[in-house]
Amino acid sequence: MIEKRNFLRAKAKKTTCIIRDQGVYRLVQGSSIPISLKIDVLDISTGGFRLMTGEEFLKGTEFDLMIEEQNTLSSEILKCKVTRSLFYKSDSIYEIGVQFTPVNTGYLKQLVELLKKY
Repeated sequence: MIEKRNFLRAKAKKTTCIIRDQGVYRLVQGSSIPISLKIDVLDISTGGFRLMTGEEFLKGTEFDLMIEEQNTLSSEILKCKVTRSLFYKSDSIYEIGVQFTPVNTGYLKQLVELLKKY
């Protein structure tokens, strides 16, 4: 049975990095414990994806995205970097653009195909 839903369950572990936010350099502290996320994937390709989440991720933030096992897809940790971060105050939600670094093409092709079925 194929599970139908419009979101992906994953965990994210932020890595310590320096970002530039509104002209000011800021230190983003890495997380020692992965954050559980329910993310609504808006667009996805093998280069990256665009999603909605309640968790704040500033532009430039690097993190490890831990994809949980999904049907025929094994679990995997993907290195990511936030390329865009917009906050919608009315909904208290973030729309973020994420780039995979480096691209794990074989696994990402499988993930893209799986998410198209949702």
